[in-house]
Amino acid sequence: MTRERLKSETLAPRELGIQGENLAAEYLKRLGFRIVARNVTLPVGRTSRGNPLTIELDIVGFDGDCLVFVEVKTRSSQAQATPAAAITPHKQSYLRKGGNRYRRLIGPFDAPYRFDAVAIVWEPGKPPHLSHTRNFLPEL
Repeated sequence: MTRERLKSETLAPRELGIQGENLAAEYLKRLGFRIVARNVTLPVGRTSRGNPLTIELDIVGFDGDCLVFVEVKTRSSQAQATPAAAITPHKQSYLRKGGNRYRRLIGPFDAPYRFDAVAIVWEPGKPPHLSHTRNFLPEL
């Protein structure tokens, strides 16, 4: 889907998220990113009750030789909060764990890497507004 208007006034949040991720992937490709995976679910540990704990990486790609993990947040308005505000410190911790797990399991482990965020506000009947923050998670 390109930068077109949303077709439905009452799009379900999951469908809005899928369309937002598609828009983000197209945008990143236009910037020269090579997308290698989308919606990758990885184990990152266990809960206090012993249940598996997973994280989903929305988009994984390369910007040149740099491995990039991209978190995409799409909202239909900014009435309550911006999309970027949804990437809480707790979520950031899981993204780090997921990125490290991806590098260990799939590789390349020794490639430079970073975490980017794409925030999209896509109000019904209007074109989407997209903002891209490179390296939004500073290294520890």
